[in-house]
Amino acid sequence: MRHRLAIAGLLKGYRKAWARADLMSGATVWALIVPTAMAYASMVGVEPIIGLYTVPLALLGYALFGGLRLLVVGPDAAVAVLAGATVASVAAGATGASVLTLVMLLGLSVGAIYVIFALLRLGWIADLIPDPVLKGLIEGMVWVTVLKELPDMFGFHLAGSPQGFFAKLAAFIQGLPDAHGLTTIVGIGSLAALVLLHRFAHRLPGALIVLAATLVAVMVLGLDEQGVAVMGLAEGGLAGMGPRGGIEFGYIVDLLPGALSIVVMGFTITMAAAKGAAAKSGDHIDPDQELLALGASNLFSGFGGGYPVAGTLSKTAAAIEAGGKTQIGNLLAGALGVLTILFLLPLFASLADAMLAALVVFVLAELSDVGYFRRLWGVHRLEFVIALSAFAGVLLFDVMTGVIIGVLLSLVALVDHIHRPPTAVVGRTPAGAFVDLGEGEEAEEIPGMRIWRQYAPLVFLNARRLADELRALALERPDTNVVLLDGSASSGLDSTATTAFLAARDELAAEGIELWVASVWEASWKRIAAMFEQAGTPIPRRFGSLQEAVEAFEKSGDGGAGDD
Repeated sequence: MRHRLAIAGLLKGYRKAWARADLMSGATVWALIVPTAMAYASMVGVEPIIGLYTVPLALLGYALFGGLRLLVVGPDAAVAVLAGATVASVAAGATGASVLTLVMLLGLSVGAIYVIFALLRLGWIADLIPDPVLKGLIEGMVWVTVLKELPDMFGFHLAGSPQGFFAKLAAFIQGLPDAHGLTTIVGIGSLAALVLLHRFAHRLPGALIVLAATLVAVMVLGLDEQGVAVMGLAEGGLAGMGPRGGIEFGYIVDLLPGALSIVVMGFTITMAAAKGAAAKSGDHIDPDQELLALGASNLFSGFGGGYPVAGTLSKTAAAIEAGGKTQIGNLLAGALGVLTILFLLPLFASLADAMLAALVVFVLAELSDVGYFRRLWGVHRLEFVIALSAFAGVLLFDVMTGVIIGVLLSLVALVDHIHRPPTAVVGRTPAGAFVDLGEGEEAEEIPGMRIWRQYAPLVFLNARRLADELRALALERPDTNVVLLDGSASSGLDSTATTAFLAARDELAAEGIELWVASVWEASWKRIAAMFEQAGTPIPRRFGSLQEAVEAFEKSGDGGAGDD
């Protein structure tokens, strides 16, 4: 991990020839990130201006500490949804808690966790959520958030306070007759325009174009005076950045579970975007450096009153497509974001809520991948169940419950896999290769010897099974003189498995059968040898390869003679 500001090295080696490309990249990122940052603010549960506060600070934080020249860090749909769910959950149980304060504390908590993880070099946390769980969570969040935005697209409020996805869906359907006509036209029209621009002119900043068009329509046609809800004049400008309503640190404990979930999910999403950025620029990805940079981005955003951020696939792809060379382009986008706050806020007063809702729906529809479940069903049924369970957990309960359900089921599946790992009896082909029987090659077992292989570490979860399978394997053929354990496919063993190995050896010896080992790791062999020495029993014969073991067996005639 670097011990200095990454931006220092960038400025030192910056080339003038890159300036034009970075200018184009910065303008492109700004055109995409401003409208989406405002739209994502509604997912978090705050005013659109908070999204504008988030942008420049997040970009600055990554430019200072990030290790990749083209990665764009900023508002992300999945992270925004999870942040909104976290804040809503804590706010519901904390009377008088300011949502703005909770959002700020959440951003600071996320940033602090990232920095702590960076110092502890925990870059592997991106692997904590397996793909089926992540896909299930994102799909669930997409559906929940789209449903949340639909009433704004149609210009009405849900009757009562329905809790849960299906109750809200029923309330939305019941409320459709009360939809506001002009608002519906603006919402559906904005969504249609976004889809068409994406389909036929994807190089253009579709979100910015539709935003500008709806602004003009509202101002020229006076749609706000005819019942179309608008953003209204945002107060404060740059002076509004920073903590609002005081810092109530007592809520941090309540926010921590959600903050941890955001860190894991955000880092996972960031690593996906980082791979694309690194492939284009040739940079090396240092996960711990990226943790530090994400920590800086979220701390900066949190101190500015913004919401949590992560690396974004869409903006990173846009920066690459625009020909960006370095983080200077992202700093320019941040500077344009500051100018937007200073000079363009009066224009956003006429921005239709229905347009922002349509933008959220469009972005989330792009994020949705229902076909993943179908593909997973055809490949791995258990992982399909895990993904579907995470998805259902979000719909039926909330995001955190979906996370817990998905991760717990994944752990159960992992434990089951280790408990009942794939095993095979090994035979020799006419060409002399040793392969699993049944692989299609004409392999045959060695007369008088049985070779057994397990494709998993030998640990406490499968130690009993190890002993049972070795005994069953030996007794299955009356002519067996030696059982050979092939350790080439196992990554090691623990003390429980070593004890089981000792017991299996004794049981086989009682039947007149020897237990040999081959291709076992040195560290594992030392444990085995130490256990047998402590028990005061002979150490099993060990060979460097199956070939050596079989040759020794065949030379001995009965498997009982020969030296190690």
